[in-house]
Amino acid sequence: MKSQIILAIKNLEQVITEAGYECKNIVRLNIYTTDTAELWPNFPIIQQWVAQHQIQQATTLLEVKSLFETLKVELEATVVR
Repeated sequence: MKSQIILAIKNLEQVITEAGYECKNIVRLNIYTTDTAELWPNFPIIQQWVAQHQIQQATTLLEVKSLFETLKVELEATVVR
């Protein structure tokens, strides 16, 4: 889970940056996971990333039955200018 969270954050940052936006302008962050109990011990990784970028977002955490192939976590963000 930890490595997937780190990779998901890295990929999200890359997409946001390449689109000409900044992470600090995230206004909504949806976190999808297949295992909330496994996510919680690793949640400080997400909290530190949010604090690092001074993001002030609404967040929704959803436990889902499955994600693509072997994914355990997926991030979805809405970013504004």
